[in-house]
Amino acid sequence: MTAWAFDGIELPFGNARRQWWISETGSVHDRPVPGAETLPGRYLLAGLADAHAHPAVGHGPSGPVALGRAAALDSLRAWARSGITLVRDAGSPRGITLGLEGEGLPVLHAAGRFLAPPGRYFPELLGDPVPGPDLVACGLAELGRGATWVKVIADFPDLAAGTGAEPTYPIDLIAELTAAVHQAGGRVAAHSTTARAAELVAAGVDSIEHGTELDEAAVREMAARGAAWTPTLGAMLAAFDDPGLPAEGRRYLEEARERLRALLPLAVSLGVPVLAGSDAAGSIPQEVALLARLGLQPAEALAAASTWARDYLGAAATSDIVTYHHDPRDDPDELTRPAAVIAGGTRLT
Repeated sequence: MTAWAFDGIELPFGNARRQWWISETGSVHDRPVPGAETLPGRYLLAGLADAHAHPAVGHGPSGPVALGRAAALDSLRAWARSGITLVRDAGSPRGITLGLEGEGLPVLHAAGRFLAPPGRYFPELLGDPVPGPDLVACGLAELGRGATWVKVIADFPDLAAGTGAEPTYPIDLIAELTAAVHQAGGRVAAHSTTARAAELVAAGVDSIEHGTELDEAAVREMAARGAAWTPTLGAMLAAFDDPGLPAEGRRYLEEARERLRALLPLAVSLGVPVLAGSDAAGSIPQEVALLARLGLQPAEALAAASTWARDYLGAAATSDIVTYHHDPRDDPDELTRPAAVIAGGTRLT
């Protein structure tokens, strides 16, 4: 570790140029620190955060595929070099990302394995399904393995029947899971793509992942209870690029996009923590661009991928730093071109 000096503008909300010094522990000073290394760039951010990522999930010809620990580590290293210094792994096959840590990696908040009943999630990723009677015990078992979050698939298509997304577990059971996980010191993230989100929030889940069919009542319930929302816009809207998308599917996505255009600014105005997440089909620069396109101010969109996510996940004060030559609030593509990246006090680029 070393100390760092910077002269520029602090992101995401700063506009005035200033000088400051960051010590080996990440504490900020307004007076010179002896031996500080001057960082390049004109804009400084306390590290990007991906609040819904899957480093152990890849893509195959017929859908998502499970990756091994080595591939997951490669992804995490690449993300760190790009400026992503905090990752919430929102589920991994068999929980293989639990315990991944080391120099040059982002701080990882892992959810362990996916919790879904038989036939209600991608078989390649699910591994052993979780019948309803085993849900609470399996969630607690993931915490025992080192998870800080539990990821419950709260709705999903019935793969055998070929039906659309439907609830996977009774809401009372999800409430029981959430209470037990909270008692054990963990938090619960719920995969939600149906209109059930308000019930999930009332049951106590800590974050809604995707939220394709959120409505105003659900957003207001989230604000009242302090639940976060990770909309994963890049993954949700990726199907627009599919030339074979049926007209009905395109109409559904168009309606969802317009609904989100109204709900995202409302959520921010109500104080809902809106978090940027790449899922397994997007990127953080793309997510920031989409959040701005769907109604957030550019600084708010960047906050969703940095300070808001860091505050919500409990990683606000760290020795993570990313600097840029140009303002990513003007062009989110600047996030792909960091001038310097420091993760955990180690300079990576």
